[in-house]
Amino acid sequence: MKEITESLRREAARLLNEGVELFIGYAAGTRPACARPFFVTKPEEVTGLVFDPFCVPNLVKYILRHADKKVAVVVKGCDRAAVDRLVAERHLDRARITLVGVPCGGMLARERVLAELGPNPRIEAVEDRGPSFVLRVRGEERTFEKRKFLMEKCLGCTRNNPAGVDVMVGKEAPPVADPEYDPLKEIRAIEALPAAERAAFWEKVFGRCLRCYACREVCPACSCTECTFEQAVPGWQQGATWISKAKSLPDNYHYHLIRAFHVAGRCAGCAECERVCPVGIPLMLLNRKLAADIASLFGETEEDPCGALCVYSLADPDEFE
Repeated sequence: MKEITESLRREAARLLNEGVELFIGYAAGTRPACARPFFVTKPEEVTGLVFDPFCVPNLVKYILRHADKKVAVVVKGCDRAAVDRLVAERHLDRARITLVGVPCGGMLARERVLAELGPNPRIEAVEDRGPSFVLRVRGEERTFEKRKFLMEKCLGCTRNNPAGVDVMVGKEAPPVADPEYDPLKEIRAIEALPAAERAAFWEKVFGRCLRCYACREVCPACSCTECTFEQAVPGWQQGATWISKAKSLPDNYHYHLIRAFHVAGRCAGCAECERVCPVGIPLMLLNRKLAADIASLFGETEEDPCGALCVYSLADPDEFE
């Protein structure tokens, strides 16, 4: 991974010297086995950039906060589609954005790696050896088989080499998808439950939601400048807000189901919503279910940046007449 990091730093310095105002990449996190978004505005700052299998955050959401600048951003294959959708929805001007693609060998599940390494390991180097990552920790090599230690979203990934980028860093990565992985297996098991058990499952899941809105804040598809759930409605109109600020199961249902439909057909599948949830709500169950239903009803729309639910055509069948 050292070669990719060095190439990233060279490209970042070149782009900043050629007029890019902001380069968004990754830096080492303050915790072990963790990376954080890193914002570079000067060539001398590029030495802080890194890339390794802990660079999980989707950085595309941050472009929205700097849409008036010439921005370069590091994208993995799973992040790439979010850019096209934000451009298609006119949130971003593609001419102002330089996409710096990195071939991705998969992202390691931090919790499982730390369970093997123990608390506060000092990871000195990371090497991608195809079917496994090798971490050097305190001078010793520790091998992590991808099939066991990759994040779930990576096991079904078929686009780990981002397409349509402006700059590609590093060599093409071999496929990471596990042919035995079934992304709908858990969803089918839930659908097979009797109605009462299915309801109990979702009540237990949504009952622990704090409504901290971390899932919304990190999601590139949640791009509204003002969220309907937090509209400041003055005076007597406050009764018209969609949900109360108090935590309750009905309002938790209301929030999550409306948000799921809001991103249906627009979700890039980066799974950031699920990763940042502080209480571990499996939000990708909803997103994968809706993606499967949309594919069944409208065909595969992965290559269409607008998505199935963002396009209107007079030829669409109308079932309401």
